[in-house]
Amino acid sequence: MSHGAQLRIVILKWDRLYGDLIRRHIWDVWPNAVVCVFQHGIDALADIQDAVPDLFVTGVSIDDMDGLEHCEPFIETSLPILVVTSRPNTRMFEMLRGIRYDGIFDGSTEGMDHLPVALRHVVNRRPYISPSMLPFLKERKSTTLEDLTEREQVVLSVIGDGSDNKQASERLGISRYTVLTHRESIMRKLDLHHSRELMQYALVHGYVVITAKGIYRPGFQRRLGIGERRHGRESGSKAAGRADANGRAAPAVFDQ
Repeated sequence: MSHGAQLRIVILKWDRLYGDLIRRHIWDVWPNAVVCVFQHGIDALADIQDAVPDLFVTGVSIDDMDGLEHCEPFIETSLPILVVTSRPNTRMFEMLRGIRYDGIFDGSTEGMDHLPVALRHVVNRRPYISPSMLPFLKERKSTTLEDLTEREQVVLSVIGDGSDNKQASERLGISRYTVLTHRESIMRKLDLHHSRELMQYALVHGYVVITAKGIYRPGFQRRLGIGERRHGRESGSKAAGRADANGRAAPAVFDQ
């Protein structure tokens, strides 16, 4: 791609300062580039739908998106995608396996000075992976995480913020007994012995992200939102007491 080429590039980062810094580095490489910076996924996706850009630079945690769902529309396309993150974790790598991307840039280890190299690679449809990411991408999954079922991972994302069984049951739309069963199974598989250890595990591995705006559960936000709304509608009615012969409530979230 020539230095004077007028590229059209879309940046999606929840942190506007970070997005503007990336734009400055893009202009250092391609001074004539048309660069649009967005903080919300719905706005970026609408812009891309109107006119497909030459490059899509995106973060991982976007306020109005669940996990990396903002990348899902491009799985079957050829749009060059560069994922830029400064907080890589296990959950992020799990989500990356479900999308298509051309490059992953780790800002926490490479810094902005190396970003132009990644940009040039991806625009020219050459893969770019930050060296710090390679060990994680080579391993399909860690043994402990592979042992957790999908349901257990959803429960982990809820109890990982310190919620007790009652609070988790309300969010998930299942009984406290079922939450307790999942909690015990998770702690046994991960060889954890205290709730504090479980919280630390969930935070370190990205199942729970705590920000100034609230608690974020990458990849599970939509399902948990559905569970909360369903539980809210049914509380105070006979539906709230809907249960099987053993007295356990129907699993609202897990039915989705």
